[in-house]
Amino acid sequence: MKINPYSSIQATSASRQSKVNGQDDSSSSNPQKKDQIQISSEALDLQVSKKEEAKRAERVEALKKQIESGEYKVDAKKVAERFYDYWKQ
Repeated sequence: MKINPYSSIQATSASRQSKVNGQDDSSSSNPQKKDQIQISSEALDLQVSKKEEAKRAERVEALKKQIESGEYKVDAKKVAERFYDYWKQ
């Protein structure tokens, strides 16, 4: 098998010359493809759970501030009802 390096150099230089002149061989033969993204159902669930975690964190911070300032009041009747409902199940 005989290897002729001149032909590969000639093809490479012609390709470079066309790119310098603003002609790109790859763009003329291949149409533009659009990027696509697919998100799995597990990833969607994680996004929803992160939003819920942010809401919980905000609620916890609000409760902490109420407790520190002395404004937080416990409704004993409501707590008793919740305990009753829980143990009733």
